Amino acid sequence: MLIKLLKILIKGVLLLLLVLVLIGLILPQSYSVNKTIEINANIDVVKPLVTDFSQWQKWSPWEKVDSSIRFTLGEPSSGLGAHQSWKGKWGYGEMTITSISQNKVSFNILLNAEHIIRGTFNFSEQNGIVTLICNIEGQTTAPLISGYTAILSEYVLRNTVSLGLNNLQTVAQLSDPQRIMQSHDSQNSTSEN
Repeated sequence: MLIKLLKILIKGVLLLLLVLVLIGLILPQSYSVNKTIEINANIDVVKPLVTDFSQWQKWSPWEKVDSSIRFTLGEPSSGLGAHQSWKGKWGYGEMTITSISQNKVSFNILLNAEHIIRGTFNFSEQNGIVTLICNIEGQTTAPLISGYTAILSEYVLRNTVSLGLNNLQTVAQLSDPQRIMQSHDSQNSTSEN
């Protein structure tokens, strides 16, 4: 009786594993995160915060997500070809700015020497407000579990990119002396009335 029950249990576990593997094979192996934020700062203040990796420590969320992470700036550390690398509890990686135009910064990320992520920051400015769109796309390469890894990657990146953009918004708005003076002047004129 006990042996029969054990055989049923083993068959059930094997069937469950088979189903999980099949689902993992069917799930999409690619993911995409697209986040937008409006920043009340001049584009000349916002863009250098993105294109200069030495400025990322002011707003990047990764040290909050992984306190063990350590960044190393490459040469150059800003502009086209800027490079940084890191090592943390979830592995290691490197990021390179691959192109810069007036309204767009493109980058590649290589995680653990196998997982390539491509991304862009798109800038537009209207009426003193910078709209920044961050788009990140990747494809997982882990056999059998790629689908699950893609879902997890998208979830982690969606939340982390949102946190980073909110941090960037705060830093940029506090770094734009023209906006700070305008805000100060409007508060003074309101209080005088």
